[in-house]
Amino acid sequence: MAMAALGLAIYISAIRYADIKTVALAVLRFAWLIGGGIAIGVGIAILFA
Repeated sequence: MAMAALGLAIYISAIRYADIKTVALAVLRFAWLIGGGIAIGVGIAILFA
């Protein structure tokens, strides 16, 4: 919830002025977090199945 609230405080204009490398790094980190969360969830499901 806190991360969502911080995300709502970001203005669209700040994203427009960001460099493409900055945006690519943000997308990579987002994918890493989502992929890692899925991997941990699957691993725990297999471990306790």
